[in-house]
Amino acid sequence: MSKDDTSAMLRPTRITVWRRNYNRDDEAGDTLPAGVNDRIFRVDRSGTESCARLVSDRTELATVQHE
Repeated sequence: MSKDDTSAMLRPTRITVWRRNYNRDDEAGDTLPAGVNDRIFRVDRSGTESCARLVSDRTELATVQHE
């Protein structure tokens, strides 16, 4: 996390692309090793209202909306 808690720096070794609203019997996504272009990312903090629409699990959604 940055000193002011507004962003995080990520250095991934593997990257998973998630399928939204996937069938629980299927795999949730595809995982690949990070490539040479995937060295470091800055991720800025976002409000919970922006993230809530990405959550498909009702229990997790309730937790996100409560925070």
